[in-house]
Amino acid sequence: MRRVLALGVVVGLAALGLSACSSGGKSNGVQVTLQEYSIGVHTGPVHSGQVTLHVTNAGAMTHELVIIRAASASALPRVEEAGERSVGAVNEEAIPDTDKMGETGDVAVGSSVTKTFTLPAGSYVMFCNIDTKIAGGTAFNHFKHGMVATLTVI
Repeated sequence: MRRVLALGVVVGLAALGLSACSSGGKSNGVQVTLQEYSIGVHTGPVHSGQVTLHVTNAGAMTHELVIIRAASASALPRVEEAGERSVGAVNEEAIPDTDKMGETGDVAVGSSVTKTFTLPAGSYVMFCNIDTKIAGGTAFNHFKHGMVATLTVI
């Protein structure tokens, strides 16, 4: 009975060890900090597959993180006529669905969100596309004011 129990413990520990090593020891966690008006990305190499973003809002207003497969921020389509979004914001509706990797949704002040995305190797742009209304009804877009960063997945 003891041998069977010991064998079960050894097999269980081996299975845990294999599952811990299934990514080949590669860490696919990325720390992201949002604040007015920047995105800080704190990471080492990011490998294709399941990538977990740990997003913290260190700013004084609500932000979001949208992730799109694109070579650079300049490759993203922009809003050209004021409407639902301000001029200069990213026109998310014009981005092909295959390039939309997902988003965190709103991240409240002082809050954190952890979300996992499936990312093939390539270049990605992460941005906050929120419009904030200021006195007089004027809106300004966070992306347009510099809330953008890139992520390379190998």
